Formats: sequence, structure tokens, C-alpha cells
Amino acid sequence: MNKIISEDSLRRALARIDEQASQAWLRPALMSSVREALDRDWILDIDASVKPLYGKEEGALKGYNPRKPGRPSHVLHTYWVSPLRQVLDVQLTAGNQHASAHA
Repeated sequence: MNKIISEDSLRRALARIDEQASQAWLRPALMSSVREALDRDWILDIDASVKPLYGKEEGALKGYNPRKPGRPSHVLHTYWVSPLRQVLDVQLTAGNQHASAHA
């Protein structure tokens, strides 16, 4: 390793990658990290976290928001492999999709 790039340089480089191309690049790497666990019994745990917003972000809608009622929000649906404490994926959804049934 000759040098370490800055965080800003990395963010700019990753921002240029097309979403579909980045998924095609990231999914195989993710699968290789969990492949050995797939032959064992495991539990998929889904956690929905409300993220209150203070501006006009894309996709923000009013929904269940216990700390800031009536304010638009996003909901982060996090998928965990419980015994391994490993995150499989995180999806950002609109504030009105707060239940795990929307995951």
C-alpha cells in the first residue's frame, strides 16, 4: 500500500458509480461473507428505525414518529442475522412505511 486516500476522495469516487453497477459489485462480496452461515439455522431479524428529518428530503413522508409527531421522516429497515450479529442489508423507505411488514 503506497498511500491512503481521504474520505472525501472516496465519497466522490463512489458517488460516480451507477447504482446498478455498485450492487453488481457489492452483492457478490456480501454473499462471500455470509455463504458459510447459510447451511446453518439462523433467524432474520428486521429492525425499523425512524429518522426524523428537518428539511425537504426526497421520499420524506409523515408517518409514525414518536419523538417529533407530524414531522416528515425516513425509516431505516435493517436486516440482521441474529446469531452472527451481522447486517445483511439496510433499506431507506418513506416515513409512512414504518412497520416491518413494509420491509
